[in-house]
Parts: sequence; C-alpha cells; structure tokens
Amino acid sequence: MPGRAAASARPYKVDASSPVDAGFHLPAATKQLANCGPESKASPDICPSRFLAPDTSTSCCHFTLLLAILQDGNPSRPYPFSTKPFLALPPRGRTNRDRLTQLDTARRPCQHRLPTYSPSLARAAACFVSSKTNNMPVNFEDPWFKGQEVSYNVSELQECAIAVDASYFLRQLLEQAENYNEPLLTALGGLTGIQARIQVELDNWLRNRTTPFFIFDGQPMVGQDEVTTKQGREIQKQTGVAWKLYSEGQAEAAVAAFGECASQGLYNIQALYPMLQDELRLRKLHFLVAPLNAAAQIAYLDMIDSDQCGGIMGPLELMLYPIQDTVIRSIDWTSNTCAAISKKNVMKVLNVSEPHFIDAFLMTGTPFLPPFPPLTDSTLVKSQPYNIVDAINMLRTADKSVTMVSTTFHDLIKNQDPTWLDKYRKAWMAVKHFVYIAESGEVKVHDADHLTNDNHEYLGLQIPWEMFHYLNTGLIGPRLLSWITHSQVYVLPTLDGSATEEYKKLVSSQLIPLEETALSLVLARLHRGIVYKDIKAKVWYDDSYSATVLDHRHEARTKTNYGVQMATWGVIKEADIKQHFPGFEHGSIFSEVHALTKPDFVKLTFAEQKNKARNVESASIIKSICLWRYLHIRGYIDDQHNLTNWGKALDRAMVALEPVVKKFPTVPYLYESVLVAMEMVRFGLLNGSLKVVEPLSLPMHGDDDDKSSLMLISRCATLLKLRHQANGYTGPLSKNLLTFHSLAGEVRSAERALMEAILASLFLYGQGQRKRDDSWELSHQLPFLFNPDVALGIAVKTYFDETINWNSEKEKTERLATFPDAFVPYSMAFSEDLEVACEFFEAVYAGLQTLDGQGISANDLKAWSKAKEYLAPRTLKDASGN
Repeated sequence: MPGRAAASARPYKVDASSPVDAGFHLPAATKQLANCGPESKASPDICPSRFLAPDTSTSCCHFTLLLAILQDGNPSRPYPFSTKPFLALPPRGRTNRDRLTQLDTARRPCQHRLPTYSPSLARAAACFVSSKTNNMPVNFEDPWFKGQEVSYNVSELQECAIAVDASYFLRQLLEQAENYNEPLLTALGGLTGIQARIQVELDNWLRNRTTPFFIFDGQPMVGQDEVTTKQGREIQKQTGVAWKLYSEGQAEAAVAAFGECASQGLYNIQALYPMLQDELRLRKLHFLVAPLNAAAQIAYLDMIDSDQCGGIMGPLELMLYPIQDTVIRSIDWTSNTCAAISKKNVMKVLNVSEPHFIDAFLMTGTPFLPPFPPLTDSTLVKSQPYNIVDAINMLRTADKSVTMVSTTFHDLIKNQDPTWLDKYRKAWMAVKHFVYIAESGEVKVHDADHLTNDNHEYLGLQIPWEMFHYLNTGLIGPRLLSWITHSQVYVLPTLDGSATEEYKKLVSSQLIPLEETALSLVLARLHRGIVYKDIKAKVWYDDSYSATVLDHRHEARTKTNYGVQMATWGVIKEADIKQHFPGFEHGSIFSEVHALTKPDFVKLTFAEQKNKARNVESASIIKSICLWRYLHIRGYIDDQHNLTNWGKALDRAMVALEPVVKKFPTVPYLYESVLVAMEMVRFGLLNGSLKVVEPLSLPMHGDDDDKSSLMLISRCATLLKLRHQANGYTGPLSKNLLTFHSLAGEVRSAERALMEAILASLFLYGQGQRKRDDSWELSHQLPFLFNPDVALGIAVKTYFDETINWNSEKEKTERLATFPDAFVPYSMAFSEDLEVACEFFEAVYAGLQTLDGQGISANDLKAWSKAKEYLAPRTLKDASGN
C-alpha cells in the first residue's frame, strides 16, 4: 500500500527458568493474583476495573509460547521441546498490494438473484421436493459494506498467494454458487455436491495461477458458543416453519424456507474441514490451523506484510484487526473479477477513527459478540436490518462511549441481554490481544506488554504449546481443547431443533462419562492449575441447565483408572502381526477386534519391559494401539485383553459384513458404522420406537409391527451414505430420521473426542514419535469423523413403504428398476446402496444375537427379530437363490 510501513513483530522470549512460562499461564483466581497489579487507567469502555494491568514484577503475565517439534521421548518430561519452530513455510510469491489499494471509481452494483424452483412431485402424505433451485442468500454480515466494495480483474492476483479464511470460503460455496446451491442442507443433515464444488473452485484458482493459503479456525473465542446457540435457536424456528410447509405439501415454499435456513449458519461448517483439508493435501497446498479464530491469524500475516501471502480474503471481521488495508471479499471466475474492500476507505466514508470504527463494528455483532440490543429494536432503528451507520449515530449521541450509550438504553438492555456490556468489553480485549502463530513458530499474543492479569476471562485458559502443535498439525481437533480452555462443554443446536427426552438424556447424562474420560486422559499431563478447575456442561435447549463434567476433586463417575488400563497395551512387532494375520489392516477396526479372538495373539498385546510403547514411529502401530485402548475403555475388551460380550457381538457383526466390504470396496466406513450402530444400541437409541417428533413421516403401510420394523431398518441405513451425484438433493424428506441423525451425531462427536484424547495422551506420555509429518493422516484414519446425511435412510424407508406383493420376484425387480428415477434421481448406484443397507442391518442383527439377552433388553431384541422377518421377503434373491 502506498505510504505504508510494514509493522514489526517484536519477539517475546520464553523464560525457560520459570515453570509458568515453560508451561502455561494460570488464571488470576487460581494463582491468587487479584491484587498483583494496579487497576488500569485506560478508558472504561475497553478496560473495566476488573481488568488488571500487567504486573511487570512477575513473569506470570507472559503469554508467549513456543510451538516446537517435540523431540525428547522421555515420559518423565511431559513437555520436552527444542527451539526449532515447527512453522517453516516455503516462501510464497507476493502480489503488488498497491494494485488492490488503488480504488476503482466504478463500483459493482449489488445484485440479488430471485429464487426459481424446479417442479415438485406429490405422493400420498409425503412431499417430494427438489433442491435444483436458486435461493437468495441471507447475509449475516452488515449489508452496508457491500456498497463499499470495488471490482478488480483477477489477473491482479496471478502468481500470488492469498491467505483465505477457510470457513468463509466454505460458506461462500454454500451460499453463492448458482449451480451447487443446496437449500435442503438443514433438512438432510449433510451435503451431496460440496466435494465436487470444492474441487471445481480449487481448479479455478490453479487456472488463474493463484495459490490459496487456507487458514482454519481453531478453538472458539470466548462468547462464540453463546452467540452460535442464540442464532441457532432462531434458525430452528424457521426450520420449524419449513417442516410445516413440507408436511402441508407446499414443496416450493418448503425449499425456499429450508434454503434460507441453510444460508444462515445453523450447519456446523467445521464439519467440512476434513474434506477440504484432504483435498488440499492431495494438491500439496499448505494450510494452517489457527490457535483461535482464523481472522486473527490472517490479520497477523497481513499486518507484518508476510512473504507467505500477498493478499487476504475473508469476512468483514478482518477489519477489526490491524490489517494493512484491503480485504478480498469474493472472486467471480466466470467474469474474471474479484471484489475487495478497503478498511481505510470505509473509515474515511464513515468519518471515524479506528477505535471508533471498532466500537461501532462490535456493536453490530460478531461471531463472538451478540449485537447491541437497541440496534435490533425496530422502534429505535426504523430501517431493519440495521447497519454500522446506525451504531455510529448512537455512539455520537453518547460522546462516542459504548458505556454511556449502554447507560442510555439501560432498561432495554437489562430486559434483553443484561450482561451485554461485559461481553463487549471481553470482545474488545480479545480483539486487542488477538492470538496468532508467528512465522518463527511461536504462539504469541498481540500487544502482550499490556495484557491484563485476568486475560483468561477474554482469551480463555492457556494450554501448553504441545497441544497447539497437535492442533496445528491435525493430530487433534479444537473441540477437546476448547473444553479445557473455556472450562466448559457446550452442546450446540441441532439441525432438527427437537429436544426430545431421548436427546436430553443422551447429552445431559449418557455422554458425560465419555467426555469426563476424554478430559481425564489429557488433563493428567497438564499443569495442575488447569487440572483442578471444574469443567461444566451447557446445553442449547435450556439456559438454566448446568452440570459438572469434571470437578477439581476428581470425584469420577467411574473408579476405573484409564491411564493404568491403557498402559497394559504394548507394541507388537509387525512381523508377529503378519504371522498370525497376514491380511491384518491397521486402523480398520475389524482387524483389531478379530485379532483378539486368537489367544496366542492376545498374549502378544500385553506391555512388558521389552515392548512398552516408547517413541513409536510407525503410524500403523499407533492406530492399532489407539483402537485397542478405545475398545478397552468402552468395554469391548476386558483387562485380560479378551473380547467381552459386546466385543464378541461387534466381532460377529463385522465378520458377517466382511463379504459386503469386499464386494463393494468403494462404499466408505462400513466397519466404523457397525461400531457406531453398536454404540447406539448400547445407549438405547437404535430401535423401532414409533414415538417420533413428526407422525406424518412415519411409514404409511402395515401394522404397528411393520412400521416399527421399517423405522429400525431405515435408522440403520441412516448410519450409511447414499452415493450421490454432484447435484443438490432431490427426493423425499423425513424429520424423524433427521432427529435420529442428530442423536447419532452427538454420539459420534463424544466418541471422537475420546479417540483424540487417547491419541493425544499417547504423545503426551512420550509413547509416540513426536517429530513426524503424517500427523494429519494418522488422526483422520481413526474413526468417528464420518457423519453421513440421512438420504440413504430416507430412500430405504420410501422404497420398502409400498403396497406391492413382496413375495413376487417380478414385482420386486420392477420396484427396484423404477424407484431411483422416481425418488432419488441423482443417486449413483441405488441398487448397490440398498443391498449394502440390508446387509448392514443383517450384520448388526447377527452381532446382537450373540448377546443372548445380556446387555440388551428382551423387548429390543424382539424388535430386531421382527425387523429381520419383515426384511426377509423384501430383498431380491440372486441367481443362486440367496
């Protein structure tokens, strides 16, 4: 930019002699530092009295951490490190930023696409809808900024690397892609064409000789879960309207309503991270996972004029930070143009200083701060939605002070959000002291010299640098870390919006022990200041609910010492494994389970002095150890490393499914889905219950036993994936199966947290080689990341819910031949997927039969038997009569 000096980044050194600096920063309350320093003399807007100025007489206020490649495998030293930074990115070509700052006088007009709809079909009580439609996206960002964007030719970006906010990139694909828009996202619980869209978009970057440098969000900011929950509940009301329209047969109106919900952010965009990261790794494109929000990391790269990128692309939130100036907002590869906005020009148009701009921007709301309540009141701000100009006008009437304007509207704020001012102050401080990974490989905080002693209030607890390293390299995800950082397990809103009794019991009771176990495995290696801090649980459907997941007295719900339990698993030589099982496939789950049916192999699994896990390098061995430890913790394996009753049931189910896995090698995650099915059965969720949230989407034909059997079969199918073309889904919907999908999603999420805790603990104890370049692959080849949509469950339910002569092979053949075109026209291989779904049910049934009534109620087992009888005449026989 013309006349701009590059910002300098002063390194903050770690005082290795200080146990605090070498570990992490304790909260002021824990360290009893409430009176360590004088109260800040800064503005009351940004530094309330409880925010303390840093006490320079002690080293405890240093927030700097060194992210290092950990080389010392000695378990007696939990945090060995070297000074070599892990973040060593190759130099990237830089654009001439001046080209983006010379603002065009010709501005692009704001254009909105009106929705168009494809024809819909109606069949009985079920409504058949198509997602081949264009819906005008609902923009959560301030629409005023759209008029400040300037158009450039994309040739300006050639031979450059652009730092891109990954969440923003993915949301744009969902909201703005004309041919890939999927309005039924919130009705399906997933996406059918997003992977193809990602590939097309990355191809466009390649053709333009521009390199995207993706930055992914890490842990959520303080307050972000609360904002997400509030927005999610509002969107759930809209999905309720959409489902009502669907039940009334108003297909086009239902699609439009679902489309608005899909574009407003109820779907967790981070669920698409593995898919995008996998594609980036295939293309050898570098990406980075930020410690907290991606916007702060991108702002740092822009602030120092980094060689890693020549421009930045992301949300308006970037303008909260000290960026150079220009933010790329969108790229239109068809017209070869990109839209960008200048922060300096925006402040010039608004006639405000940067602090005034930040105050007003925060008042309009961010992902971690709800909007200023008076702005949303139509009696005060006539033109809704409000924009930043309204916020600035309010500030100008109160001497540009957020505190004064809050006092003016005290009664309104007290009724709507009484703690808003405190939330604002935390957000302001979080923006001022944003956290980032420096190019040197250190995790730093901006303006650390003025960091207050109670920074845990707005930045969260500080975890050891080793955990940040695992987060950035993809070994673990941010969810488990956020539980520790914020001392809170937050259950976010579901897509279906149904808080059934089953759901409440699951998230408030049944999953708590899994979360407690996951936390205990990691906390055992962290500083005791964090170890002895209570961790609470919050849920989206009840603001008053609060439960303790882990208390500082460690009064565990189970007396099992999982650390000792896991230590019994030793390292088995690859040659010994191949000797017993030549076809052993590490990480398949089936191999790990079935191997324990052989007593001679079981003897090899025990840890002795010669085969204890120390600095294990093989990713294959690490995967197997993690799976055995998981199965042991979950009760599929006993302390003698033999299969329990549930372990034998799991093995029997997988043995039954093995021919199907070999017959359809391209159908993903079948063994993992069997494990999920078993977990769902153990939680009492995989059954044929007809107590549902939407009676109209129950099966229409047969008696109650037939309907119950079909519900059970279709719920099993919901755990699998319908292979679908890269098009928006077209077909029937089912809110009942979406509700079951939410239950399965919560189970998968808790199981994944436990799996990541097991993996992280292995490295924290020095049992795995820390210096490695396959951390992402190692983690993502372990189970519970796969979360399919409900399309196959709906298809199976619709297929069998028909009054034909199921004993006639001819009629069954005709039904199978005509069904896909009529009901799932974009399915790629429905007959194969149907066969897989039926065989999957049979396999799970075979496994449950081995329990002989132990661990499963007689009524549930009877329901499974009836479902098998229901399915038997409805499946096609092959040439051999099977």
